[in-house]
Formats: sequence, C-alpha cells, structure tokens
Amino acid sequence: MTFALRFDYQFPRTEMHNQYSTFDPNTPNPGAGGLPGALIFAGSGSGRAGTRTFEKPDADAWGPRLGFAYRLGDKTAIRGGYGIYYSGISFDQFIGRPTQGFASNPTTVSADNGQHPAFCLDDGYPQNSASLCALARATSTGIPRPPFIDPTFQNNNDIVAVAKNGLKLPRYQNWSLTVERELTNNMRLDISYIANRGTRLTSDWQKLGVFANMNDPSILTTYGDALLGTDINAQTVVPAPYTPCSTLVTTNCFSGSVAQALRLFPQYHNVLWRDVPLGSSMYNALEVVLEQRVTHGLQFRVGYTYSRLNNDGSETGQGGDANANGQVQNPACPHKCEWGLSRDDTPHVFLVGYTYELPGAKKFKGAAGALLGGWNLSGVLRYESGRPLNIFMSNTLSGLLFNGQLRPDRVKGASAVVDRGSFNPLSGPYLKASGFAPPPPDTFGNTPRRDGSVRGWPNYSEDLSVFKEFALGEQFRMRLTAEGGNIFNRTNFCDPDQNFSDASFGTISTQCNQPRSFQFGLRLSY
Repeated sequence: MTFALRFDYQFPRTEMHNQYSTFDPNTPNPGAGGLPGALIFAGSGSGRAGTRTFEKPDADAWGPRLGFAYRLGDKTAIRGGYGIYYSGISFDQFIGRPTQGFASNPTTVSADNGQHPAFCLDDGYPQNSASLCALARATSTGIPRPPFIDPTFQNNNDIVAVAKNGLKLPRYQNWSLTVERELTNNMRLDISYIANRGTRLTSDWQKLGVFANMNDPSILTTYGDALLGTDINAQTVVPAPYTPCSTLVTTNCFSGSVAQALRLFPQYHNVLWRDVPLGSSMYNALEVVLEQRVTHGLQFRVGYTYSRLNNDGSETGQGGDANANGQVQNPACPHKCEWGLSRDDTPHVFLVGYTYELPGAKKFKGAAGALLGGWNLSGVLRYESGRPLNIFMSNTLSGLLFNGQLRPDRVKGASAVVDRGSFNPLSGPYLKASGFAPPPPDTFGNTPRRDGSVRGWPNYSEDLSVFKEFALGEQFRMRLTAEGGNIFNRTNFCDPDQNFSDASFGTISTQCNQPRSFQFGLRLSY
C-alpha cells in the first residue's frame, strides 16, 4: 500500500504596467445613471482600483493519493487506488484578454476624400503633432490614445470580467479497481473499473446564465415577444417601469429594446466571465485487456473499453465544449439542463496492437534464410463509436433572452440517422429531418445538448508496418521498411450539418480521415 499527498497553488496574475481591467458588478456606472456594473482598472492613482490583481486564489488544492495491491494465490492480483489531482488555469482563453481600456485601433480619415492627408505622418498622430498640415489641422478631431481610465469605456458593448475565484484549480478525483489474472506464462488478462469525477472545471461564461447578462425566460410570458422586441423609446411601450431616458442612462437616452432594458446589466451586451469554476463531469468505464508477451515471435495487446462520459459542457480544465461553444439554451437552468453526454463520449472502443516476427529464418538456411528471415510485421487496429452530435436550430429567442442556442424537439420514436451501410453522401443526408421538429413558440426544444441517439461517423482505422534488417558485414546494417495507413481504404466522414434550420441539414460534405497510403524507407547504419 502506498500513500502520498500533493499541494498545488497558482499565484494571482498581474501585469507589469498594470494594464489589467475587469468588470465589477458592484461599481456604479456613471454613464448608466449609476446602475451597478462598470469597468475597473488595476493599479494605483486616479480612477484605479488600488490593486494589481482581481483574483483571490484559495489554498485548497490538496491532493491525497492512495494505492494498494493484494495477491490472491500465484496467478491473481487485485490492484486499486484513489487520488485527487488538479490542473492549472490558462491565461489565454477564447474570449479575449482582460485589458479593455488599454488598447485601441486608431483611425482618421481625410476630410476631402484623399485630396489632402488626414494628418502628416512626420508630425506624429494628431493629438501629438505640433505642426499638422493646414487642412489636417483644421479638420482632424484627433485620435485618442490609451489608456482610457473610464468606468463607462465598454458601455453598449461586450465586457470582459475576471472572476475572483477564477484560479480555483479544476479538481479531478480518480479511482480504479483492477483484477489481474495470469492465463499462461506469457499471457495475462486485466479487468478494470475506472472512474473520474471532475469538479470546479473551467466553464464558458454562459454557464452563469442570468448573471452573464442573459434574461430569465419568465419574461416571455410576462411581457410577450412584441413588447420585448420594441424600442424602449417607442410610443407604444408602456412607460412604467421602462420610462425612456429615465433611470437607465443619464448622459444619453437608453435606446435599446425592452428586452435589453430587462438585462441585469442593461448598459452592456454580454458579460464575458473568464475562468468560471462551475463545470463538472463524470466518467465511468469497464476496461478489458488481454496481453501476450513475445511468444514464438508474436506479441500483442487487445483492449476493449465500454464507457460513458457525462458533463455540463465543460469539457476540460481549459474551457467549454468547443463544438457547441458551451452555449446555454435556458439561462435559468445553465447546469442541470445542460448535463448530458460529452462530445468526447465514445461508449465502445476496441484497440489491437501487435508485432510478429515471421519464422522464415528457422525454415530456410543459407541465402534463403537470410532473404526470407528477419521480417517483422506490426500494426495498430482501432475501432470506436461515433460521438454524439449537437443538434440546434435558428435561435428565435436570442434577441429576447440573449441565450446561446435553441434546439429542436426530438420526435419520439422516430429515427434520426440513416443506415450507415447504405449511406452515400451524394444521394442524401446522413441525418433525417423527420426525427426533429421545431418547438412551440417561446419554448425550448427537448433535444439534449449532445444526443446519444444521433452520433457522428464511427472511427475505424487499420495501420500496418513491415520491416527487415539486413546485416552487411560486421559494420553495416540496412533496414527496409514499408508502412501502410488505412490499408482497407475506409472512409470516415466528418460530422454533418447540425443546424436543423439549414436546407442542408444532415448532409456530409467532407471526409475526415486520410485515404489509403503507403510509404517505403531504406536506412543504412554503420
């Protein structure tokens, strides 16, 4: 039995020149009538937050590990273990860096359509130039330069937010139990149960639901689509509680829709939270492995895995479901309603690896033995299930709820995938539109985020390698190699069009594996 303990810690992140900003949900926004939610900036001085970082990591990443092995007789052993592991947090995510207010893309245009310059490059940019060209000086409004230490800087745009608990390290609990049996002197059989529980996984910002500035779906029945989609300053809008140009914005009148005004932070579009530790996953697998050590020139390993991988769209410690973009359908239910199969769920995986030395040298002597002996054959065979697909449709609620995705209803009892044995991408789609239906207005479809009954193409592959070494005297050796990939020339198709609203829904247009190929090599060693 063994026991170990590990501690992990990731220090809060800072920037050398304090070019670091974040959204603070509690800071009043002077450009939105004092509504909470504004941009704050790292560092000291006017308009700064007085701190170099916005993260407060916890010292709670303790990882105990326990392992044991027990022998039952001469040919059987039981092994098992449990451990807690952590992964680090990447700074570069896919939603942008938290440096808003510290960068700009300056532009200026000529006042007379290019007859005269917008400004003289030798004199510097307009706000720095001491002697601009006359026309440029008269017409140019100048180009503002960062930093923009202004809490209203991102008003009416998306804003990047750094979560205070964003450095809570993703936690993985692993446990396993294996029974190992020796069948012969050179062959053994392993049967294992393997599990992995992921918690605190880095999630996409949409997993915060309403707090990511989406609307609760209850507004659909409370106000109706027509009112929600109307500009708040329109004559037909009931004044209370949406009085135009009243408490929402003081400097400029609020000109968005009623749906926009109902957002938690109406002065912004999406609140793009980074590194939100809300994700979870669960993996269970039965694994069977038959392994033979070299016997009469043959060595092989055969493995079969039956497994299930569930999560809420947080695929790894580094972010959300890349294909579905972590997109939440119901902002009021961003976790429980998204729980289901992972895009990496492959319930059946069969793998064979082998090497075999052909017995020619033992059957032939002299020149025939030298020519026919010493050939080695090796290969890898892999067969795995297709991965569950994300079926979605045009999101008619995106302008009202600002949610990420709308899915259709799954038609009960209807098949959604054609027979793969007779499928031809040139003659028809891979998915059947009859297996789905649009949900009633202002409702969500019941198709899960990843549908286990609607899977992509399975992955089948067979690779082969043949080689032989020739001894050329005492100092020289020559190796001749032939390698073949996808030797049966199987076609593994890419995922079909998964947008139910597309006319091309279900069609496959691309092959995702390489056609059969061979390569030959000759190497001389001395």
